[in-house]
Amino acid sequence: MRHAEDELPPSSLRGRLCEVFFSAVLGEQIDPLLHRLGDKAELDDPIFGAAAGLSPLKDRLVEWTRFLAEHDAVYDRTITVVGADRDVTEGALELRLDGHHRSLPIALLVERRKEREVALRVFVATSPFGKTANGPKATNAPIGAVPSFASDLLGALGKRDTSAILACFEQESSVRDAAGAEHSRDAAARLLTTPLEVRGVADNGQVCALELSLGDSNRLALLVLQRGDSGLVRSLRIYSET
Repeated sequence: MRHAEDELPPSSLRGRLCEVFFSAVLGEQIDPLLHRLGDKAELDDPIFGAAAGLSPLKDRLVEWTRFLAEHDAVYDRTITVVGADRDVTEGALELRLDGHHRSLPIALLVERRKEREVALRVFVATSPFGKTANGPKATNAPIGAVPSFASDLLGALGKRDTSAILACFEQESSVRDAAGAEHSRDAAARLLTTPLEVRGVADNGQVCALELSLGDSNRLALLVLQRGDSGLVRSLRIYSET
């Protein structure tokens, strides 16, 4: 679907889809967002599962709006990585859980397909909400080139070589888990124990976002690696269901 000049979306919905999606959901701009998505869009998230087509998508977006409102959620967008066939926007949900306020990392990946079709995948931990993981599954989309600093880390993780894993990180680097807790670099081996297979890449030369299938489950996780001036990993941010 292409907008005619007299059917442009509101200014709040212009820009990259991955950057405006959650703002539109929180602002209850469901119909303009559906118009932007098109009638062949797909949405897959670990809270509610998969939906495709206008009617199921509308129901799903309404569910997200209600869900975020119930938790008094506020969305803060941080970094966007633009790749060859997919874009990733990182952010945080400031929300109320069990009477307490907390910040939870969330990422949205938009895969651009032929004829302006898009597939959206949400990556956020489900355990804080007491929900069973029901997130995105791996597809057979083309895989882009993985930069060397990221492939070195994946290789070391695959071999369970602790020394090699540590050597991929800068001395003062950090690892953030899916729930938002910060760790030192030695936590990478402990947090990433499942075999990982790359399913998609978005890389801008400084930040690399990797979609990865987890072992035999075919579930997807997202790793975002920030490259330091040394060429090693300065920070690793994990987005997964648990």
